[in-house]
Amino acid sequence: MATRLPYSRVVDVTITREDRFPTVSSFRTALLLSVTAVTGVVDSSHRTKLYSTMEEVAVDWDAGGETYAAAQRFFQARIRPSALKIGYVDETVFPFTTELDALYAADPDWYWLLHTNDLNDTPEQRALADWAETKTVLAGLDSNDADTETPAAVADSSATVTMAVASPGTVTWTGHGLLVEAPIRFTTTGAMLTGLTAGTTYYVKTVVNANTINISATPGGAAINFTGTQSGTHTGVALKFGGSIAEYCESKNYDRSAVFYHTDAGSYLAAAAWGYASGRDLDRGNAALAAKGRIDSGQAYTMKFKTLPGVTALNKSSAVVQAVTGFIPGSGIDVAQGHRANTYVNIGGIDMLVEGVVGSGAFIDEIHAVDWIKARTQESVLQVLANNARVPMTNQGVGVLISAGVAPPMRRAFAAGIIAPRMGDDGQLEPEVEYAADDVMAIPASQRRNRIAPDIKVTFRYAGAIHYASVTMTMKF
Repeated sequence: MATRLPYSRVVDVTITREDRFPTVSSFRTALLLSVTAVTGVVDSSHRTKLYSTMEEVAVDWDAGGETYAAAQRFFQARIRPSALKIGYVDETVFPFTTELDALYAADPDWYWLLHTNDLNDTPEQRALADWAETKTVLAGLDSNDADTETPAAVADSSATVTMAVASPGTVTWTGHGLLVEAPIRFTTTGAMLTGLTAGTTYYVKTVVNANTINISATPGGAAINFTGTQSGTHTGVALKFGGSIAEYCESKNYDRSAVFYHTDAGSYLAAAAWGYASGRDLDRGNAALAAKGRIDSGQAYTMKFKTLPGVTALNKSSAVVQAVTGFIPGSGIDVAQGHRANTYVNIGGIDMLVEGVVGSGAFIDEIHAVDWIKARTQESVLQVLANNARVPMTNQGVGVLISAGVAPPMRRAFAAGIIAPRMGDDGQLEPEVEYAADDVMAIPASQRRNRIAPDIKVTFRYAGAIHYASVTMTMKF
């Protein structure tokens, strides 16, 4: 029998597995903030726990508690959400953002943020909105503040006050109407008592009665003692921040906080909305259906018109709903007419959410889509860089970054229904996307030396959604 020589004498085959994939960001996980701790389960040492069903929630949380109620509303979504994390925060810690930072450091793997009604319309909720704006998250803020029902901002209220030397010091403010931890400031025509500075923000420590309060330097902090002498007339100013949390987010033009207004604190409208939104998997698109013009090729969505199980429609007039949302039929969102908040109404016998916006007036689905495209593009480009021996600093190399790194997530966005279509040369619909990058030799030599590729510019048209329609008819005889 002849000796069998190896194939390598004629042909050599080397297979390299391109299996270095970056961690994929999840857009289907929500985090519910709870001010209640369950020792050893969810507490200051165990910041979050993942739950996939209400049965799992019921093992750890009291069925009569607010954490259970919020989680139940979330899991009532008709397209069942895949995951809910419950995280513990101590609302007495100042600044409250310290608690949020600690939780985020322990577990940053979530996107949708909601809270129990313990934080509704509180200074901590405003701090939460401030914090969310610095992160890639979407916060759903429930509110029951009736100020949301009037379109104008609520002005800070002020009155002449008197102060008495005492431990703790007392402030007499007739008919103040203040709550514990409400922020206040003082001005004076003369001099204030020792321990106080005009223009500094203080907080109500104790409501002694309808006309008297004690104050602290921080929310929940120690009461301030008053000593020394004083002169002139003192004025107390109750800081309303425009009134409601909706006005607060609107005035700050926040992109990452959506306010959900309802008169019932137990409605948990934000939890219901985020239950629906987190169930929309933008990664599950069908490119073949998208190419045929099917509007159901993927799971792109709008929050408007959605029926949310468990939530009762608001029993308010059109004028009130316009003040809450700012939506004018036929015109769209008008900041002068309302607060860019969301609420739940009945139109034509159908209960539905309106308008699906964040504080800036952008739509929730827009923010979600932009975050998803950014994450998937970062992951895709990193994968190209990590799985090649090198990507050369040439026009061909930049072309590889575009074709293998940038274009694939844009095609996925088209399949998801995020990117609008245009007709291709083959008669099939294709994504309305354009790519552009400078010639490598047109960028500074120092940039090439430092191996920084020319900026890749991508322009695409968002498919969006229709929120209002008009039909004009002519009847002829």
